[in-house]
Amino acid sequence: MKRAILSVAGGLFAASLLGQGVKDLDKAWIKAVKAGDADGLTKLYAADAVMYPPDEVQAKGTDAIRASYQKMLSTMNVKDMQLNYDAFRQAGNTSWASGRFTMTMEPKSGGAAQTMEGRFTSVAERKNGKWMYVSDHASVPMAPPPPPTSAAPAPTPTPSS
Repeated sequence: MKRAILSVAGGLFAASLLGQGVKDLDKAWIKAVKAGDADGLTKLYAADAVMYPPDEVQAKGTDAIRASYQKMLSTMNVKDMQLNYDAFRQAGNTSWASGRFTMTMEPKSGGAAQTMEGRFTSVAERKNGKWMYVSDHASVPMAPPPPPTSAAPAPTPTPSS
């Protein structure tokens, strides 16, 4: 019994030292994006990482990821960011999570705050003891198609004889 307790305690201690992978990165990401820190955000990504932001097809590598964040943060202040995890897994040096997000931004030029709701999937790897995003995908659902335009009324079926 004593061994079992020590084994569980040791496992919990090891888990606390290793962190929660992508979830720890997500906390740092939220702090940096609210601070408007494009360089701080970029440092969370591996040099060969790929990011799929909602408003771009892809940003691959450090320079492209930094440019993407600089573009976003040059026009918006992020006031709030919430992540709701649907799934989280960590195995060895790999961690991933997916779920839904809500981000509230205010235009720097003035105007009403905008709220974006979407989905995310992030994959992180521990490299040289440090967790880093290797793939980060966020998307916003497409708006439903507009209702059909009014056309001539459908013909009324006639009974056949």
